[in-house]
Amino acid sequence: MVRSVTAVCWFLLVLPRGAEAQSFEDAVVNIGNIGLTVTNAGFFGRANVRNAPTGPPSMEYPLDSGVEHLFESGLWIGARRSDGITTVRTGAVTVSNGYRPGATGYEFAQSTPIFRRSTLPESDAFTSAAVSHLDYLATFVDTSAVLPGTSIQMPDVEGQLGAKVNMESYAWNFPFTEYFVIVNFDIINISDAAWDSVYVGMYHDIVTRNINTTTESGGAYFNKGGYGFLDSLTTSYGFNSGGAEETINTYGAIGFLGAEWKDPRRGSRRFFHPSVAGEYVADGYAPPVVKPRWWLFSGGANQFTTPSSDQDKYERLTTPYPNPASFASNQEYETERAAWRERIRTDGQSAAGNWIGLTPSGPYPTVLPGDTLRVTFSFVGALKPDEYQGAGGKPVDNEDSRRILVGNIEWARRTFAGEDSNYNGRLDSGEDVNNNGSLDRYLIPEPPSTPRLRVEFENDTDAVTGQQDGRVVLFWDRSAEEFIDPVTGIADFEGYRIYRSNPGDDRGGNIAGQASLVAQFDRPGNRSGFNNGFNEVALSEPVTFPGDPTEYWYRFEVENLLNGWQYLFALTAFDEGDPEVGLPSFESSRVANAIRVFPGTPASDGSREVGVYPNPYRVNAAWDGGTNRTRRLNFFNLPQRAEIRVYTLAGEIVKELTHDADTYTGDIRWYDQFSAENRQLPGGEHSWDILSDNSLNIAGGLYLYTVKDLDSGDIQRGKFVIIK
Repeated sequence: MVRSVTAVCWFLLVLPRGAEAQSFEDAVVNIGNIGLTVTNAGFFGRANVRNAPTGPPSMEYPLDSGVEHLFESGLWIGARRSDGITTVRTGAVTVSNGYRPGATGYEFAQSTPIFRRSTLPESDAFTSAAVSHLDYLATFVDTSAVLPGTSIQMPDVEGQLGAKVNMESYAWNFPFTEYFVIVNFDIINISDAAWDSVYVGMYHDIVTRNINTTTESGGAYFNKGGYGFLDSLTTSYGFNSGGAEETINTYGAIGFLGAEWKDPRRGSRRFFHPSVAGEYVADGYAPPVVKPRWWLFSGGANQFTTPSSDQDKYERLTTPYPNPASFASNQEYETERAAWRERIRTDGQSAAGNWIGLTPSGPYPTVLPGDTLRVTFSFVGALKPDEYQGAGGKPVDNEDSRRILVGNIEWARRTFAGEDSNYNGRLDSGEDVNNNGSLDRYLIPEPPSTPRLRVEFENDTDAVTGQQDGRVVLFWDRSAEEFIDPVTGIADFEGYRIYRSNPGDDRGGNIAGQASLVAQFDRPGNRSGFNNGFNEVALSEPVTFPGDPTEYWYRFEVENLLNGWQYLFALTAFDEGDPEVGLPSFESSRVANAIRVFPGTPASDGSREVGVYPNPYRVNAAWDGGTNRTRRLNFFNLPQRAEIRVYTLAGEIVKELTHDADTYTGDIRWYDQFSAENRQLPGGEHSWDILSDNSLNIAGGLYLYTVKDLDSGDIQRGKFVIIK
C-alpha cells in the first residue's frame, strides 16, 4: 500500500524539473508476513500506531496480528567535514510524537516520490530491474534549506554534509524470507569536500506491544521493553518484557548486514563488515565495528541521557558503552558489560524499560566527493518458540528463546550475501553459482511461484432439519508448474499443499502460523512427497469466473465447517529439492495467497427464514474478543439487500443496520482486531457488535428484530436473548 506512487524502473528514473517540491510520502511493505512503513524522508515506522491501531502498520509481525515492534527508526550519518566540524545528519530522533515536518532532528528532505517495482510477473509493477517481490525506492537529501513544496525551514542547515541518499527496500514472500525487510542506502557525497571518520547507524525506538489488546497508553505503553544485542549477527533486538496484555510473544530486531565503500588507496570498492576486520587492520585501517548504544527516553544521567548536540550524537555512533578503554582490565570490562546487558534485558519487567537504541557501523575512513557509501540494514520479526508463549514466557530472553529470531536473522544475512557464502565480499572459487563472473547478492534458491487461489462458498441443506452445512471449494491455477529456479535453472515443481486453520485460532493473533496441513498432492514416480498424483483434484477442463480471467485447473472441497467462525486457507507449491547436493525442498509462502473465510448462509431470495446466532447470546461468547467493543452476533439468511432493526420489548429502536451482500465484509471492531482485509463472507450474514446506535452497551434480556428485504419490501420478524 502506497500513497501516490507510480511504478517505474529505477534505472530510468530522471528527476523532473521541480523535484524540489516533492511531497512527503510513505508506503507499507506487506508482501510477506511483516508490515513495515517506509518513507521518502529517511525514517521508518508510524509513530502514532498505538493511537490509531486500525491504520497502516509500523513494524507489525506477524502481519494482521496487532503486534507492533517499532515507534520510529531513522538513518544517522556522522562524519568530520573538511572544515573540521563534526556533524551528524539524522532521519529520526527521540521525540514524543515522532516525525513532524521541519521538526528538530528530521534533517533529510524528500527529493523523489516512492517508486514501486516487483519481480513478480503478475504484479503491475513488474520489471526485470527489480530485486525482490516488492521494492520501494526513494531519494532524500540533507541539502535543502526548506522542506520541499513548503516554506518550512529545515533544521540545522549549518550542519549539512552534502549527502544524497538513494534508499531501496526489498521484501520477498518466500517462507524463509517473509519475516524480514532489507533496506539498502546508497549515500552519495555531493559536496566538494571529503568526509572523514564516517559512521552510519540506524536509530531505533523498538517497542513490542499488541496494540489491539493493550489498555496501556503514554509512558506505561513504552516502558515494558526488554532489549539485547546479538554480537555475532550485529543485530539489536527488543521484546515485550512486562506488558500484561493478551498477545503472542515476539521479537523485533534491526541489524547491520554490511557495507561497501570506495577505498582511495586501492581505487576500488571493498566490503565493510566485522567479518573482514583482519584485512582492514592489515591495511593500516581501524577495524570495522558495530557496537550498539541505548539511552533512556527521558531522565537518566551521563551516558543514558538523550543526545542533543551533534557532538553527543557522534559520540554515541563512535564510542561503545561500556567503553573498554575506561577499564583497567578486560575482566572488569566484561563484568560491567554483562551487568549492563542484563539491565536492559530486564528493566521492562519493572516498568523501567523505555530505552532508545542505535546500531552504528564504522569507521569508514573517508568518502570522497562523488563517491558512494552503500550501507545495508535489516528489519526482522520473529516468534518466540511455543514453550515461551503465554504470560510466563513474556519476560524470558535466553539463547533458546531466541533460536527462531537467530534463524530469521541468518536468512536475512544469507539473502543479502547471495553468492558471498563466506561473507568476505569477494567472489571466491565455487561461489559463482550462475556462472556470470561477478558476485551477485540477493541470489537465493526459490520455490515455485505462488499459485493463484480462489475460494467459493457452497452450502448443503439437510432435507430433514433444513440446516445448512458450511462448505468451501478451493480452485487454483497451474502457473507454479512452469516455474524455473533462477539459481539452478531447473523446472523442479513437485506438488501442492493445502493448509487450514481451526475455529478459534484467530484469537491467538497468528492464524497463519496456526494453519495446519490438510492435504498434499504431488508428482508420482520419484523419491519426493507422497507420490499420490493430482487426479483427485485435477479438472478435465479449466473453469473461469465472471470478471476473473484466470483459468483454474484444480478443485478441492472442504466440508463440515462451522458457520460464523473464521478459517484461513492457504495453498502452496513446493519443489523437489536435491538431497544429493544438500538442496532442501523449498515451498512457496503460506501468506501470499491466504484467504480468511467465514462459512455461513448465502444471500436469500426470501424463501428462507431469517435468524440470529448464537441465540441465546452469552456475553464473552467463544469467538468474542476481550472487550465489550469486540463482541459479535450474526444475523443469517439475509436477503441480498436488507434493513435490520433491533428493538426492545417496549418497541424502542436499539440498532439499525444496512446489509448489502455485494459489498459487506464486516464493519465492526471484531473484524479489525481478529481478521484482515483478505476475507470473504458468505453474503447472507451480517455481524452486530451488540452496541446501540449511540455505541452504548445494551442490557441483557429479550430483544425483537425485523429484517426488511429492500428489493421486495417483505419483512420478517424474530427475537433473541442476550444473557449477561
